[in-house]
Amino acid sequence: MKRRGTAFYISSHGFGHMTRCLALIEAMLEQTDQLIYLAGGAFQNDFARHYLKPYQDRVIYKDLQTDVGLVAFQNGLKIDQVETERQLQAFTAKWENIVAEEVKQLQPLSIRCVVTDISPIGALVGGKLGVPTIGISNFTWAEQYEHYGIDPQVVQQFQAAYAHLTHFIAYALALLQLEISCPRSDIGFVARQQNAKKIQKIRETYGESLFISCGKSVNLDKIEVKNFDGTIFATSGVEVSGSGNVVQLPSDLLDTQNYVAASRLVIAKAGWGTIAEAVTSGKKMLLIERPGVLEDTANIRALEKRKVAISLEEKALRQLDMETIKENLQSLTGYETEAAFLNETDRVLELIMRFSSLH
Repeated sequence: MKRRGTAFYISSHGFGHMTRCLALIEAMLEQTDQLIYLAGGAFQNDFARHYLKPYQDRVIYKDLQTDVGLVAFQNGLKIDQVETERQLQAFTAKWENIVAEEVKQLQPLSIRCVVTDISPIGALVGGKLGVPTIGISNFTWAEQYEHYGIDPQVVQQFQAAYAHLTHFIAYALALLQLEISCPRSDIGFVARQQNAKKIQKIRETYGESLFISCGKSVNLDKIEVKNFDGTIFATSGVEVSGSGNVVQLPSDLLDTQNYVAASRLVIAKAGWGTIAEAVTSGKKMLLIERPGVLEDTANIRALEKRKVAISLEEKALRQLDMETIKENLQSLTGYETEAAFLNETDRVLELIMRFSSLH
């Protein structure tokens, strides 16, 4: 009897889409005997291969461009609209061939469900296969591109792709997704499993710490941290200096979520994946504003309202005075009054299994 399979199509833009999907895939592999087909960018898939190594006999990887996302100017977070649109035109022109090849590859694998976060390729492949096709995200590219003034024809192509979704699971902080017409389920946050022993060891080794990350899809100039003598954990793409002990985390580190949990404060680009790992471990956040990026702005405003984050303009990253920041952080009391920041990975998995069994 063939092993039942689920295909995941994960955005090849940035890294947060992969890490939040890994939380789901790891849980699925632990709790079922399913085969996983994982299509994503080569860089993201390389990380997944290491992260899911204990399950290597049940995961098939396909290195594939699944998205363009938003292209930033070099050494900054500001979006380059012209280059974004140029790459989107080239990407959409290849959809027909990509989908045909994917359908051909998946047909012998007994795939019963397609999950996409939030690549149009996954939606189109699921539609061609005629299986339950689940979109899962806090936004769609269609609304992002419409907000940013991208060519309406490109927006329409993304909307038409998402029309193949049979279900949509909307994460916490989700945008409106007005073009999603299929049944929708609203849930909270998902994040990779934390290791309490590892977190304690990090704290004992490094003492008081900050975690700084601007994502793996952008590079910034130097960040100077003033008036902080503890440890500063910095991810790849960020060069940090200061009076404290700066620890540059390797790009292939598999458990950054434990370093987030061990730190007092998270300073980051307002991507959903980093936010999820911060709020599920009760961390205050200093989030970097990217003018014009709909998702980031919505995330920041929602978290400021819930008093768990404050915002910072990108230019202010040149010098971070922790004495001043410390004063501003005193107003963040959200975790004392709100219990909505739980890790709901198991609930999302339950929804995926329920939707796929309806076929």
